[in-house]
Amino acid sequence: MKTTISLIVCGVAFVLYCCSCQKNTDSNPPSTNPSSQKVMVSLRPGGEFSVDQSAGEMDPSAGKIASTPKMLNGGMIAKTLRDSTYYSVEIWNGTTKYALGIFDNPDSIHFLLDPAYTYRVRLIVLQKGTGHGFYHDFYEWGDTYGNPQDNGKPLFYYPIGGILQNHMDYAPNIPNFAYGFGENGTDYQTFTSDSTGQIITLPLGEATTYGGEVKAYTVDPSHPSITIPMRRLVFGIKYTCPQLTQGRLVVTFGYPNYLPGKVLYPNTIDHALGIYSAVEFLGADTLARGSGTIGTYDIIAGIKWELPDGRTYDIGSSATTLPTPGRNQLLNVHITLPVLDSSATSGNSSLSLKYSTTSWSTNTPIRF
Repeated sequence: MKTTISLIVCGVAFVLYCCSCQKNTDSNPPSTNPSSQKVMVSLRPGGEFSVDQSAGEMDPSAGKIASTPKMLNGGMIAKTLRDSTYYSVEIWNGTTKYALGIFDNPDSIHFLLDPAYTYRVRLIVLQKGTGHGFYHDFYEWGDTYGNPQDNGKPLFYYPIGGILQNHMDYAPNIPNFAYGFGENGTDYQTFTSDSTGQIITLPLGEATTYGGEVKAYTVDPSHPSITIPMRRLVFGIKYTCPQLTQGRLVVTFGYPNYLPGKVLYPNTIDHALGIYSAVEFLGADTLARGSGTIGTYDIIAGIKWELPDGRTYDIGSSATTLPTPGRNQLLNVHITLPVLDSSATSGNSSLSLKYSTTSWSTNTPIRF
């Protein structure tokens, strides 16, 4: 009898041990080299971005941050999802996607790497800038795809693509809808001004972004941390029109870059600024017009003067190609309005627009 009881106890213990081993195995990312010991690596952005930079709005005329965000664990946090700063981390082992994660808490960015391999690590930092925020839904397919713990978390659609989880997922267990920033550029889905839908921009998105990557990275187990040198991937457009004392200017953008339009009033034009991003700034300071697809970076703008009495005038022409600024450059669009009398009717102003460019240094604060 004692022998039987002993066998039962040993059997139960063995089953529990096996279950424990299986649970630990399931919670860890798969290894392509089971004999290697993975190392937990932390990541921090460097270069032209630091985690103490906020998403608060800046007064362009004063060059100062207009609001002071709250602090958490030494880093900045925002009040809403739209105002948050997001960190998209992707890791490749050769040409294979190894891991992916989207974060809004930089202190949570850490991941397991195998010292036996080299990796490519990319970090993209996203802020809404002068736009209306990155369009998001809420994940609800967790039960179907085996990750019910993610139900209700913010979901950013392609091409940002991914669930805000504040942890990394490893291949082959990267959840459905988790695309990551990847090679897809900056054609984000952003909210419309009235929040009723989303705008899918093309190569130029209205947002403030930073990006950087380290290639052929091998983790040193004695110093398991990596700092990614970041580049600011933006340019700006600002409008001036001293003659605008009545009515409003309506700026619209057409093919190939359907940027969100701007409505400029006499009391708002001095502070009207648009910040736009381009992924090609990761490796260059200029955008080659017509590279890849013809006219990829053409900015086709229509500028219309609408008077209170209903008259309208196209300024320059109904469709004008604006110069494409380089990285960290501000394009100043100087608008001259025609002189009108009471008998003037709607039409087209033949007065041409004038442009000038101002360069921002890498540490000029243009964040919002």
